[in-house]
Amino acid sequence: MEKVMKEKVMVIGVMMVVLLAASQVQAEGCRIVNGSFEYDGWITNIAVKEPNGWDVNLPAGKFTGYVKQDWVTDPNFNLTLFSERFVTFSINDMAMVSQQVNLTGADQIVFDLKLDTYPSIYSWEPGKCTAVVLIDGNAVWESNSVGLDVRGEYIDQAYTVDEKYKDGLPHILSLGMRVNVAEKLRPSYITHWDAVGCTLFCGGGALLTGDFNRDCFVDANDLEIIAQLWLEEVRPDEKCNLFHGDDFAGTGVIDFRDFAVFADRWAGGIDDIGAFAEKWLDIVGISDQYNLFHLDDVEPEGVINFFDLATFADTWLGSSYPENP
Repeated sequence: MEKVMKEKVMVIGVMMVVLLAASQVQAEGCRIVNGSFEYDGWITNIAVKEPNGWDVNLPAGKFTGYVKQDWVTDPNFNLTLFSERFVTFSINDMAMVSQQVNLTGADQIVFDLKLDTYPSIYSWEPGKCTAVVLIDGNAVWESNSVGLDVRGEYIDQAYTVDEKYKDGLPHILSLGMRVNVAEKLRPSYITHWDAVGCTLFCGGGALLTGDFNRDCFVDANDLEIIAQLWLEEVRPDEKCNLFHGDDFAGTGVIDFRDFAVFADRWAGGIDDIGAFAEKWLDIVGISDQYNLFHLDDVEPEGVINFFDLATFADTWLGSSYPENP
């Protein structure tokens, strides 16, 4: 146990030197074009005229769509998709509008949605039809599947963007409705979409590599997390396992190669760690503010070394303010 503690402490010391020279990088956030369908105004058939920014896919004879003012949340128009009545559908028949987006800086995709039927005497049976949000053809959000009738307004719906889509590459975002049965549908199932947009993570930056606690900084709090796993064997998908070239047989080792990736995203506390570095290996009074570890102290003096740094890193960027009662 003592040997492992010393190894971790020495590693943290080396980390300090590397981190002083590293910087934070942010990536461009996503932008959805014409997310409230305002650009063109009234469109009576989106199969004939596509809304600006959106590509339309409406299987002929099965679905129709338009941009009007049926159900508006922001500010004047909305998109409506609906299934035709008394038409025989196949399972997974789908109507949708799509556009290419970069999701690197996105936290969530947000939107307003209303589910309805015509005639209104019919309920919306979720087993027969579902509103969907797709990325690259994969459904990432679906409307409520519980209950006999899920008609209603769904304001401020959100899909939290999976990390695999934040790779700097373009992805296809689609809004649509999917038929889940092979039969002739009596009512028209209707989806109204409006106010489609993105919320940006950390003010527009992507989740940085090494931001293990997702607080928008790569700092001592993340350093503590990776230090706790130092030289341990972990699963390849462990969040601190940043380098995979040394992963074998379902495990990886947290070591300097992972730290090299982590250090490239370091962003925090340079002034504090700089002040600490100025005291490095000095002999100080035992009560010196930077003399945080006392087992190596000999009264009345202490040495500022790796053991103190380990204690320093454990609470770095924490708060001394008392908690609210």
